Amino acid sequence: MSRPIKLRHPPRFTRDIVDDARQRVAELADDLGRLLDEYGDDIEVWGSAVTTAGWELAALGQWLGLEGEAVLLLGGASYPEIAEHQGTSASNVYNRVGRSLTLAPYATASGSVAKVTAEALTEARLDYAHDDPRDDDDADGPAEGSLADRIPAVLADGRLSTVEIARRLPEYRRSSVLSTLSHLAREGTILRTGHGVYALPG
Repeated sequence: MSRPIKLRHPPRFTRDIVDDARQRVAELADDLGRLLDEYGDDIEVWGSAVTTAGWELAALGQWLGLEGEAVLLLGGASYPEIAEHQGTSASNVYNRVGRSLTLAPYATASGSVAKVTAEALTEARLDYAHDDPRDDDDADGPAEGSLADRIPAVLADGRLSTVEIARRLPEYRRSSVLSTLSHLAREGTILRTGHGVYALPG
């Protein structure tokens, strides 16, 4: 493993997932409270609502867990250390961490599993260590503005995952692509149609 680093800022996708979770959990709680108050005598209505809410919360929890493991790895923890903390095996962490949005662009497919090797993790740490949103210029690559112009053109082919978008823009750092995707989605220039999937509006 490479020498641990201290991140200067949380990966932006992690921020987005936490923000989404905060908003969605509040909405789910409000909806459940209203449905139980208004349809407390109708088992089909509130039973369906509770079931749906439960699966949505489980999905949010999975994404938060994956992102948490990714951030711990970026901060310098090892697979065995995370596994010990989670009460699981290092191979389990290794097998699932490639599904996090933060590290997905650094993962390689191994059968049905996306894995992040120690070498790819080293690359990710270097990228995140140098990717500071306070920097106006990117000395290691093309200007951010041109990247913002190119992403909508890439999405003209249809909805794509972050992995595929980064693959089509090899001249840019992966972390820059991720950050720009998040920025364009907040502006409404592109739409996030799912965790790690983007498309053009309309």
